[in-house]
Amino acid sequence: MLVDDDQDMLWAMRNILVGAGFDIAEAQAGEPGLELAARQTPDAVVLDMRMSGIGGEEVLHRLLKRDRDLPVVIATAYGDIAGAISAIKGGAFEYVTKPFCNERLVDAVRRAVSRRRSLRAAPAANLRAAVTAVMGKSAAIQKLVDEIEAVVFSGYSVVIQGETGSGKEVVARSMHQHGQRAAKPFVVVDCGAIAESLVSSEFFGHEKGAFTGAVGRQRGWFEAAANQGTIFLDEIGNLVPSGQTALLRTLEERVIHRVGSREPIKIDVRVLAATNDDLKWRAKSGGFREDLYFRLAEYVITVPPLRSRPEDIAFLAGRFLAQARECLGRPPLDIAPDALDVLREYRWPGNVRELRNVIRRVALVSSDIITAAQVVDGIGGDMTPAKEPERFDRAATSLRDQIRRQVDAVERDAVFDALDRAKGNKAEAARLLGVDYKTYRMKLKKLEGGARISADEQV
Repeated sequence: MLVDDDQDMLWAMRNILVGAGFDIAEAQAGEPGLELAARQTPDAVVLDMRMSGIGGEEVLHRLLKRDRDLPVVIATAYGDIAGAISAIKGGAFEYVTKPFCNERLVDAVRRAVSRRRSLRAAPAANLRAAVTAVMGKSAAIQKLVDEIEAVVFSGYSVVIQGETGSGKEVVARSMHQHGQRAAKPFVVVDCGAIAESLVSSEFFGHEKGAFTGAVGRQRGWFEAAANQGTIFLDEIGNLVPSGQTALLRTLEERVIHRVGSREPIKIDVRVLAATNDDLKWRAKSGGFREDLYFRLAEYVITVPPLRSRPEDIAFLAGRFLAQARECLGRPPLDIAPDALDVLREYRWPGNVRELRNVIRRVALVSSDIITAAQVVDGIGGDMTPAKEPERFDRAATSLRDQIRRQVDAVERDAVFDALDRAKGNKAEAARLLGVDYKTYRMKLKKLEGGARISADEQV
């Protein structure tokens, strides 16, 4: 990115750098340069020190405050080398003097971009290692990491979609911890837990006396993350309509007001939103604000369900077992091969969260190697492995009960098979089965219900 208030100088630098193979964005003053950098996240900046309006030193300060690793090459007149050296002390990468040698400018920019890419390479490697250490190393997870890497260094708002318990918050935390805002707050908001009457107060805070019960000033979720933090809106599809309207306005204006105050508070936050629903379909059908969806979904990441990556199950089971045994203060345990077979064959409607819960239950009652029978008991209820026969005494049950169980089993398989064929898209699964979306969702939630655990447990 080139920032210079001299149009002729911009033209000259653009031609030199385009000829050297660089993609160029340019701004003819400090303020538009800052706005451009916020939208496009450049690999390097060539910045003039003496400009009308906001000067180069202030632009440098603001650029580095927003992105501390951004390499900025200072372009300065020969007589102002002292100012350029001062800029180097303030965090600039290098300086070139005007009139400059073309090769010197190209070399400085090339080294700045190289530095930027080397700085990004290490966090990217750390990101892949961190995600695979938690979620597994299957091809599906490697693809997921590819999607995360594509957007982790940007300021894009991201929708993370996936089934309940599949690891959406793991993805969101990884994006924050390995992105440019890692040193700032990561604020989690459960959108389904906010009462409609409290949306504005929870999101934006309130002043003392703003309403009955407001005994003091309180910051809201957005203000807590306002200074370059990340706000994670969990299950955004459950946000009440008034909350959707307030959120849309906030994303458009990047300004909030506490309830009971007219003082505007500027915010610089990255928004990540998670949903276990087909939010795009809901937006098109009127169940969610379409304009808000498009504001949130600048990029969409899909977390694969556990049943689509059975090769990760042994790794995850071993990790959860080690955690559980350490928590209980007991020696390590092994899992028998036939027990692993049961774990791989089961459909896991509650995904990784359900697997973790099952392993914790089994670890509590096991003193030796974990067997297949113990795993089946840990799964419990009607949640039998997909390829296991029904475990009940036919002679002891009526014909009606036997038929009911068989019908339930067929329906369960049909519901999950359709979801598999639709690659997790509930609306498409409903169409494949020839039922309406609401009916399909109701049946799916009923089947998943036994797998749910308290919302405060994380994968």
